[in-house]
Amino acid sequence: MEIKAVIWDWDGTLVDSFFQCFNTTKKVLSHFGIDISMEKYMENFAPNWYKMYENLGLKKEYWEMADNLWYKYFDHSCIRWREGALENLSFLKNLGIRQAVVTASTRLDIEKESIYLKPERFIDYFITWEDSSKKKPDPEPLIKALEKLKVEKKDVFYIGDTNSDIIMGKNAGVKT
Repeated sequence: MEIKAVIWDWDGTLVDSFFQCFNTTKKVLSHFGIDISMEKYMENFAPNWYKMYENLGLKKEYWEMADNLWYKYFDHSCIRWREGALENLSFLKNLGIRQAVVTASTRLDIEKESIYLKPERFIDYFITWEDSSKKKPDPEPLIKALEKLKVEKKDVFYIGDTNSDIIMGKNAGVKT
């Protein structure tokens, strides 16, 4: 077995966006009269924001407005690499191992964070929210990353930090 590629999750795995996401979600939902605690956020967290909105009681008719408020409040400049991320990305890059990201973040989120983080130094492809009709834990986004990287499942590792990531990897038949 030869590892030719590593596919990463973004938020929580490579970058630390947790508190920014929590604080932004809290602000957004407050516009609709919904107050959430850290515990409630954690209990209802889902990489699919619409599933999370639904779990937290936000009616579907307000989701677009919530998305717009998200960009008003979310400060992309606060996002930082997680401890060890740069070292791991650099190590794999120096070995000639290709890298991709499969994320529930939008392309706009990645573009805004890339200004500060410069992930293109290491990452060959991003599969974002808009790139798949099906979302995590469905394997479609991960399969799209395999196609972009032109690698077989047996030659790849997928690394993520949530149950949805692990289920997606296993459903795609990738070492996870």
